[in-house]
Amino acid sequence: MVILAVILIFLVAFLLAMVMFSLDAGPMQAPMRRLRQRFAARSDLETHVRVLRDDRVSSLPSIQRILGQIPVMHRFSRYLAQADLQPYAGTVIGATLLLAFLGGWITGRWTTAWYWPLLGGGFCGSLPLLYIRRRRRQRLSLYVEQLPDVLDVLSRSLQAGQSFMQGIQTVAREMPEPAATEYQMTFEELRLGSSLRQALQTHANRVESFDFNLVSTAILIQRDVGGNLTEILNNASHTIRERYKLLRHVQALAAQNKLGSQVVGTLPFVIAGIIYLVNPSFIMILFQDELGQKLVMAAIAMQLLGYYCLKRIIAIKI
Repeated sequence: MVILAVILIFLVAFLLAMVMFSLDAGPMQAPMRRLRQRFAARSDLETHVRVLRDDRVSSLPSIQRILGQIPVMHRFSRYLAQADLQPYAGTVIGATLLLAFLGGWITGRWTTAWYWPLLGGGFCGSLPLLYIRRRRRQRLSLYVEQLPDVLDVLSRSLQAGQSFMQGIQTVAREMPEPAATEYQMTFEELRLGSSLRQALQTHANRVESFDFNLVSTAILIQRDVGGNLTEILNNASHTIRERYKLLRHVQALAAQNKLGSQVVGTLPFVIAGIIYLVNPSFIMILFQDELGQKLVMAAIAMQLLGYYCLKRIIAIKI
């Protein structure tokens, strides 16, 4: 039974990782895919220079040979890069499995049912993945917020008589993180001989921003058919700013409901912790009695369902 619980803990931690990183793209996945297809339509007509980078998923050769053949591990490595984290994907997966095992083992010492170690291992194993997901979202959101300022700096550089490549260098020099790092990488690719189409496409794949995909497409269309690039950048900057003003207004209106969902999600656990501190025997019967364990499982399931429904209600896309 213990061996079965350990195996299930490992499977739950791994499935949590796969589900989290496969569902994170959200409703913008389809339009972004169409933009990338249009964006790369003529990329095969140009010669590119590949910028050297570390594509390994582990520093150990034996593990690299195994994990390097799994496509999802390379996607996981890209997630780590988007979160600005340095560990290899194999290191993070190893830490996740170790935490899952420790969580399942500690939970198993407190309870007798086989599913409690499974839940404890799944919870502890998901903590590193939740941290990576949160940090990645924060960094990419900050990049999107900086995008209008980036376009303004690039537009002023072009008005001053600089080339587009020099404007990219100016953005990398004057903008804060994370925009500085991303545009410095793009400038290095251009400096090493990569085409503008390939450099912008690589940049778009790194940041996964719908706004940047639109801006990049506009830049490439202007490059093919001509036009005033400065005016295009100014219009794009203004449009993005107005869209995010509307988004922040909607978020302000939904702030009360968002706080309510957080209170509903955390209040039962807080109350259970207080009862445990005041009189442990009142709360421990839920974990020691078979009927109590079933009630706790049902309560957790309904709690997660209610929290998910509230989050979906207040998640308004602009």
